[in-house]
Amino acid sequence: MDTARLVGVLAALPVPAALFRADGTAAAINASGEELFVFDPIAPLSTQHWRVMLHPFGEVAREAMAFVQATNTVVVRPITLPADGAVFTLRVAPFDDALVLVTVADVSEEHQRRVALERAERERRTLFMLAPATVRVIDVSGRIIRTNGEADRLRGDQAPTTLRELWEREAPHEVSDDGQPARALSFLDTPGMRALAGVSVRQQRLQCRRADGMRLVEANAAPMTDADGSVVGVMLVDHDITDRQRRDRSPSPSSSSAVDAAQFDRLVEERSREVIASNEERVRERRLAAVGQLAAGVMHDVNNALNPIMASAYLLQHHAESPAAVRDYAERIRAAAEIGAATASRVGRFIRQEPLHAGGDEEIDLAQLVVEVLDLTEPMRLRRSVDSREVRIVKELEAGVNGRGLPGEIREALLNLVQNAMDAMPEGGTLTVRCWGDGAEACLSVQDTGVGMSEEVQERAFEPFFTTKGSKGSGLGLAEVYGIARRHRGQVSISSAPGKGSTVSLRLPRAGGAPAPAPAAVVAPATPQRILVVEDHDDGRVLLRRILEGDRHVVDAVATIAEARARLAVEGPMPYDLMLTDVGLPDGSGWDLAREGRASWPTLRVGVITGWEATTGSDEARGVEFVLRKPLRAQELKAHIAGRMPPSTNE
Repeated sequence: MDTARLVGVLAALPVPAALFRADGTAAAINASGEELFVFDPIAPLSTQHWRVMLHPFGEVAREAMAFVQATNTVVVRPITLPADGAVFTLRVAPFDDALVLVTVADVSEEHQRRVALERAERERRTLFMLAPATVRVIDVSGRIIRTNGEADRLRGDQAPTTLRELWEREAPHEVSDDGQPARALSFLDTPGMRALAGVSVRQQRLQCRRADGMRLVEANAAPMTDADGSVVGVMLVDHDITDRQRRDRSPSPSSSSAVDAAQFDRLVEERSREVIASNEERVRERRLAAVGQLAAGVMHDVNNALNPIMASAYLLQHHAESPAAVRDYAERIRAAAEIGAATASRVGRFIRQEPLHAGGDEEIDLAQLVVEVLDLTEPMRLRRSVDSREVRIVKELEAGVNGRGLPGEIREALLNLVQNAMDAMPEGGTLTVRCWGDGAEACLSVQDTGVGMSEEVQERAFEPFFTTKGSKGSGLGLAEVYGIARRHRGQVSISSAPGKGSTVSLRLPRAGGAPAPAPAAVVAPATPQRILVVEDHDDGRVLLRRILEGDRHVVDAVATIAEARARLAVEGPMPYDLMLTDVGLPDGSGWDLAREGRASWPTLRVGVITGWEATTGSDEARGVEFVLRKPLRAQELKAHIAGRMPPSTNE
């Protein structure tokens, strides 16, 4: 890649960035990099070395560069400058075989915000624990998820874990104006349940059974809501006013006590809002971080795929007279394009949210699938089983459990889980794989006896590119498993604790009976047909036309919907046997064109070729015979044109 294109790539990055050659000299730098790095605008760029340019970042930068040059993997390091306390994130990554990319993001504001949030959280926890009232936090299911010191003191041997248990234990009664207990409160009338319904409860006097007898309690409950106003929990605050009532000999609380209670309630409500806001801020930060990691990872993988394509194209131009060389370089280009397509597909699998459509899946014998995956990973198990660090396999497979989905994706999900389990047992252990039926669900689980996960790691385990394996992990495995589960209308869950191993469970829709046999591949020459191609990408349109004309088809190729409509709007017999259209066209959607074409010519066959994930069987694809995803595989297209291939499952 020439210098101008390198500069263009760096100019698109929103952070200071520079590219360095293998000898350490600079190849390109963007404008913000010139301001941050030690850069001499007068000296030639090729004379400036990363050791000087990255000098402000000290030993951390030197270690990161050395590690990347030695291992060809991505390194991310936090750096705090001692001079002004500024905090940066240094990222060093291989750009291609000859260049290393260095980016530095100023995260000082984010760091200060996180420190402030942590300080506010500590203050809130201190206030929560020292409050002279019984405070309980309830989630939307009615579970008590947190209590303060006063509640812990009163709970006795067994603490209530739900609002219902609390109601059963305290047997609350309303108190009349003369201070005497009146009717017993039903469960739905308790302050906590009313707050879950969105009603705030203030100073409701109740008589409750406690460990030291019947007590007079002033109950307060307030719903906690998220940014959309939906109730996400309840804060329940009880003041024991029994002793005060005895002193005052009056059923009504003093005005000063009422003011104190109101002030405390306001403080609790304010702190509750702060907790919700801080949680939303953390979610936003993690979402933005995941997007950044996704972009960096995709850039790295796509550059790796483009490098052999560009090199092979160059060599093709210089060895065009050698048929053997042409075939070799063409095969290398095809293989590199397949790698690029696989990268897009891997990212798409966990970004996509829509489930599989009817007709795009098949029955899968889960027990057989487990056996196949364990056979595939047997070499990995043997490599790990050295000396006393043996990895033992236990299979608990219920026969006749058939899931419903795409075998290739379920196999990949299980393969990821087994590989993760082996990675989690560096000292050996037991890997247990189970499959069983549970009502309408077919279930798989992979259990290891390895290092386990902390709560924080479990919370982030399904994030794209999040990994605890350092340079050895891509962070895509569990994210792919999550995407596959969602795509199959299933669920995936993790149960783990540090030092106690992990269990990852996958639940899929269950199918009865034996799996249907896969259709046999049929290869047959296509009868020449009249084909209309609608593709706005110039090279794609020209090459697709050449492929089709190579099979003696008569082809018209256009770039817009307007041109396609003009070709279809003819008098007399139907002008085409088949229309192939892209989806994203300059003047509209290919799906709309497909529907219009079928409406005008009901016998017209329609195929869709798109850069997005193919969705055969969806509502928008109704009437479309087949949907293929770019990069296009010529043999697959030819089979569909010949009418000898079933609808693609996009496996």
